[in-house]
Amino acid sequence: MKNINDDLLNRLIDDELSSEEKNFVLSELENSPDLKKRYDALLKTNYLLKNIQPDSVSVDFSKMIMQKISKRGIIESQQKRFLVVVLSLLGIIILGIVSYLFYQIINSLQFSDDNQTITTYSNTIGDYFSALFGKKNLSILGSALSFIMLISGYFLYDYQKHSKNNFSH
Repeated sequence: MKNINDDLLNRLIDDELSSEEKNFVLSELENSPDLKKRYDALLKTNYLLKNIQPDSVSVDFSKMIMQKISKRGIIESQQKRFLVVVLSLLGIIILGIVSYLFYQIINSLQFSDDNQTITTYSNTIGDYFSALFGKKNLSILGSALSFIMLISGYFLYDYQKHSKNNFSH
């Protein structure tokens, strides 16, 4: 009649077969020891699955999860504020340097009607850039920026570590 597979055996366990199919499967079970082993394994699995107790969560589970999510949001906003402060500080430093540079250039220019104005202007800009980005000043600027980067990296790492610890507990 039919080839007996696990689906048919599961339908027998769940009592979903017609009487004709049920009689056929039961007679095949009596005649085949391999089929009987498969049926017994499925029957045992069905029994175990029906008797599993569902896990229950604590009453405060949702509240604890929401607190951890809100703490994470606070930490993320602190990180954003820190980065904005560091970037603003760097922007103010760069703006100050550029402003000072242009102030010095404008003060040193001698406005005259001859063609020397452009030459004087370009020479002055070159002198200030050479002085500002010379070996001594460049190493000082680089050291200051490196120090700021190290501090900001440390704070970012610290915030990430606290974020992971707060979320996992």
